[in-house]
Amino acid sequence: MKWLNRSVGRALRGTFVLLVSLVLLSGVVATVESVRQGDALDRLIDHNLPLRLNNLKLRSTMGDATRGLRNYLLYQNPKTTYQQARAAYPPFMEDLDRRAETPEELKLIGDLRTRVFDWFGYAAQAEQVSQGDPKVMQYAEGSRLRYEEILRSSDALEAHLAAKTAELDQQAARNRFWGRVIVIAFAVIAGAMALLTAIRTYRVLVPPLAAMGDTLARLTAGEHDARFPATGPTEIQRLGNAINTLADESDRLRATERERSRLSKVAHQTAARIRQTLEADEVIREAVTALGSKLPAERVFVQLVREGTIGPPEMEWVDGRVTKDGTSFPPVPAEELERLYLQGLTPVGSTGDPPQDVPEAAARALRQLGDMQFLVVPFGAGQKALGSILLARGSARGPWNTDEIEAVKVVGTDLGRGLDQASLYRRERDLVKELRALDSAKTDFMSTVSHELRSPLTSIAGYLEILRDEEAGDINPAQDRMLDAIDRNTTRLRLLIEDLLTLSRIEAGAFRSLKQRTDVCAVIENSVESMRPTAAKAQVELTVEHPGCPVPVDGDPNQLDRAMANLLSNAVKFTPPGARCTSASRWRTATPWSSSPTPGSASPPRR
Repeated sequence: MKWLNRSVGRALRGTFVLLVSLVLLSGVVATVESVRQGDALDRLIDHNLPLRLNNLKLRSTMGDATRGLRNYLLYQNPKTTYQQARAAYPPFMEDLDRRAETPEELKLIGDLRTRVFDWFGYAAQAEQVSQGDPKVMQYAEGSRLRYEEILRSSDALEAHLAAKTAELDQQAARNRFWGRVIVIAFAVIAGAMALLTAIRTYRVLVPPLAAMGDTLARLTAGEHDARFPATGPTEIQRLGNAINTLADESDRLRATERERSRLSKVAHQTAARIRQTLEADEVIREAVTALGSKLPAERVFVQLVREGTIGPPEMEWVDGRVTKDGTSFPPVPAEELERLYLQGLTPVGSTGDPPQDVPEAAARALRQLGDMQFLVVPFGAGQKALGSILLARGSARGPWNTDEIEAVKVVGTDLGRGLDQASLYRRERDLVKELRALDSAKTDFMSTVSHELRSPLTSIAGYLEILRDEEAGDINPAQDRMLDAIDRNTTRLRLLIEDLLTLSRIEAGAFRSLKQRTDVCAVIENSVESMRPTAAKAQVELTVEHPGCPVPVDGDPNQLDRAMANLLSNAVKFTPPGARCTSASRWRTATPWSSSPTPGSASPPRR
């Protein structure tokens, strides 16, 4: 048809000429009615609606500010959202102040302004709190509570404005009702003419618009390859082309999102593998392999700070493999890397023309790679820079985008943490090795000393026995007392050496005890008989009390005898002359020894 070749403007021009005449006639009548409605509508549009809109904008901005501050305090996120909200809220507050008219509005807006200023004053204090400070949670909770006060003030203002809006709507509704009554007559005539015009324009506009709607429906249903065919008037074709352009852009954004998701997954998988090892070389190898194989990089280098400089790469990924003897870079002072690390900078650009924040020594090293796009991500632990990750690819592949940079930064953070943990583990392992060597040397020393002391002690005991047997001649009482002192101290030294040998065997894991059925009464009697000569010389009476029958226990008879000998020796040593030591054995209840005075002697304490 002839109409299909016209533009929408030409198709509608004739129709509009006819309708304009009717509209002008209707407009005369409508103007009279609109004057009556104007006041209410003007009040609604110029006063209430702007106030409500600014109130909602301020409310949303304060929500962004609160969320940004809490994310900064609790999760160390950047303060971008909070700072943007702080810069955005003053115009909304000023517009509220400027449009307030009634006393009630002034009061509600004044209360809202006070709470907003109070919140930002509190936020300024919270910004001064350092990460890890116990007050972080307090300030985060305080900002939330103050935001809730702002919401209550905003709700009160909104309620007031909503009531005013409803009142104005009712007034406008009444005016509209009478206006409709007057205009209906003219509307009937206009409707008839519009019907004729609609039939005329239907054939021009509806088919291409239907095709456009079908295209939009298919796109909404997930058919991303759907496109609008170039049919219909010129304006509709332009709109269809715009829809096609938006669909193409949507495809591009989806591809970008898929790439971002993939890079995030790569970063997290690499971080997990890094955390699974405590060896520095393995940590670096995991990072280099993941970045080289998963990112569009042709070469990946990891350089560490050693003796104040950044020198040759520790590892390099190139041609699909990892090597430790690859490209040799000239040394770069570590101070420059520390500056980049502490300032959170990640130099990126062309190796032929590095940006200004790249040191000249590093720029010379980058130029060795040829014409490539590079990315440098410093990493470290805490405030200490440990090294950097350098990625490079051909300039034809374009510069590094934000998503790729963020993925490498995540890997760099975990690489720094992993190397720090590996260093701590290595130092701990060396310390444990030194401690084990020291413990082994101590055990060997104790064993050697114990064995070396027994030889001269055996000789002393032998010669002492010869002197006591008077084989070397008679001994007088004074000499006999001296020999008694030597004998006691020899016995004491032998017991000390045996204790030392036992302790040495226990520490060496060579101590073994023989667990067998043992009669406690027999052990006590043997120990008492062995101690009687010493007790007689100390003028202490030893007695034994037991039930007269065996008292069996599961234990090592040698160790039990040794323990009983030590107990009796201490009892005799610390019991006054003339007192009595009693060694008793009872079933289930054992009282190894006690002291009691003999008749006519002083009462010493029980032992």
